[in-house]
Amino acid sequence: MSVLTRFSGLYDRLFTQALIHWVEKITLYIAIIGFLAHLGIIYLENHFDMFRIAHAHPPSYLQAIYTPFSFLLFFEVFLLVTIIPKSTSEFVGKQFEIISLITLRSFFHDISEVDPGKGHDFEWEGLKFVALDLAAALIMFGLTISYYRISKPTRAEDEDPAELARFVGIKKIISGLLVLALVFVSTQSLVSWYAQLLESLQGKQLPPNPDTVFYGQFFSIVIFVDVFLLIVSMLYRASFELLFRNAAFVITTILLRFSLGMESPFNHLMVLGGFIFSMTSLALYAWSRKPIQEIPKGS
Repeated sequence: MSVLTRFSGLYDRLFTQALIHWVEKITLYIAIIGFLAHLGIIYLENHFDMFRIAHAHPPSYLQAIYTPFSFLLFFEVFLLVTIIPKSTSEFVGKQFEIISLITLRSFFHDISEVDPGKGHDFEWEGLKFVALDLAAALIMFGLTISYYRISKPTRAEDEDPAELARFVGIKKIISGLLVLALVFVSTQSLVSWYAQLLESLQGKQLPPNPDTVFYGQFFSIVIFVDVFLLIVSMLYRASFELLFRNAAFVITTILLRFSLGMESPFNHLMVLGGFIFSMTSLALYAWSRKPIQEIPKGS
């Protein structure tokens, strides 16, 4: 039995549906606890001056919605890692889902900053970003659904089952290593975020952006995973159309990564550009796989 086969079997025993459901359940419990804890902190800040730190005005209770949504997003990232052995196109689609949810989560952050008591100008400035978040999230939602509609798995007629099994085994190794990277990056990001938060509470710097602290690092790793999958896929099945499609997936991941460090509306435009580029490449690839109808002689 080869090392690849042994690791593949170990992966199948570890990453079962039972484990995924367990992680989902734990995440939901943590999200509920985090939501209630955040509400309690906001209550203390609003009613006791000794707890009001680094806030020019009492914080909105709407900020608490941001916390459970962040934990749910982490579970989506975990699903992204475990989906690698199934399909490269599904792996990219899950990235679309995560970016769409990050954009939707931005609404809860921005809406909490809108203060109707500050006057019309300030209210419109805040509502402008809220409207951009909602419009961008809705468009991304539609594009993600459209992406899944056109990303139907295709298999070559001359595909070797043994070669396919080896390719899936390699992707399982990548998935397992990415799980370890996810644990390491999430732990490191949590420590870094906490340190930056303490700095901001002391008035030394702005509050940290959780999107760049965690998701930026993780998506940087995903870029290299995409490149590795591209190279391995060419060993498994080589064609110009497949190479272009997989390269388009890499470019899309790079655009999604860059969007995390941009301000609105440029981040939304970068994401939408990545979505459209990837979907167009995928549609052209699917079209190239369709057999050409031969014209009967004498017609």
